[in-house]
Amino acid sequence: MPRVVEPQGVEGRTVTRVRYTETDRMGVAHHSHFLAWFELGRTELMRERGCPYGELEDREGVFFPVIHATAAYRAPARYDEQLSIATRIASVRGARIVFEYEISRAADGTVLATGSTEHAAVDARGRPRRMPAELRRKLEGLDA
Repeated sequence: MPRVVEPQGVEGRTVTRVRYTETDRMGVAHHSHFLAWFELGRTELMRERGCPYGELEDREGVFFPVIHATAAYRAPARYDEQLSIATRIASVRGARIVFEYEISRAADGTVLATGSTEHAAVDARGRPRRMPAELRRKLEGLDA
């Protein structure tokens, strides 16, 4: 039976496919692409929560640079495999947000990688700032 992330917070799922350009001569995806897939999951989750990055930057003046990232690789992703990216908002506090990820092979549920990213909320000059209350509620799942 496929392993599924049981969310404690807000969760989303995104599906993508391993492209040829992401693989080596053996058809195995390079480890660096997992971080890009984490970003894909995070971006889509933010959009689903009504917080697309572009709008946050333009309208709210809030940016979320990555300040810490982890990845644990468990099995290879191969060319043309469909991947399921589970993304969960693990915590929202002050000027920080933490996302957790699990990438699995869609065909059989095999977990390929897990990881997390921590982001600081900053203004356009890179100075830390608290998240606006409405944004915080959306990220915490209090506003649908």
